[in-house]
Amino acid sequence: MKFNYLFLPVMLCLTACEDKEEEPKPVLEVKTVQIDARSYSEWVYFSFEKGEIVTVNPNSFSTDLNWDIAFHRNDVRLNGGASGKGAGGALKTSAKSLTEVGTAPASGYKTDGMKSIMTKFTLPVPVFEDQPASTEINWLNVDTSNPPPVYTLFDDVYVVKTAQGKYAKIKFKNYLGDKNETMIITLEYAYQPDGSTSL
Repeated sequence: MKFNYLFLPVMLCLTACEDKEEEPKPVLEVKTVQIDARSYSEWVYFSFEKGEIVTVNPNSFSTDLNWDIAFHRNDVRLNGGASGKGAGGALKTSAKSLTEVGTAPASGYKTDGMKSIMTKFTLPVPVFEDQPASTEINWLNVDTSNPPPVYTLFDDVYVVKTAQGKYAKIKFKNYLGDKNETMIITLEYAYQPDGSTSL
């Protein structure tokens, strides 16, 4: 019987392709950061790329691309829309844990608008100002109708677009510090540095 050797490389390739298993995607590291957002007058700016708080001039934050997300009490600011010239935005997911979100959605991100922000806690009437902030991220409700205030922490997961258009997923874990100080934020996040939607 005559064997056709031309088919041998094809057969070997098919066998090798069938045996080769698909490599698992690398899992992003979930990091935790604690941010002191107690000030009524100042915002705290954070960079996902650097993984740390960054110094931003409060008079030029809207033109600074070195930050991605900022905190003021229970208010949040993203580097996009009314808050900055970056590509920032946020999308609330239906997930309750970071592990449930494996891919950043292609659309649906909301950029910052204007929001009434308490800039001074004075009695009997606090001082409010309209400032750029996220209207999509609502992670903590503060009910001050009857003293003392009642805090309700929501367990939502958000996908955030950074100033550079990359993606991170975030979850607010606490609003209390180690000594039970309010507005010491504990944030869990995972950041995708390669620009892909894989989270």
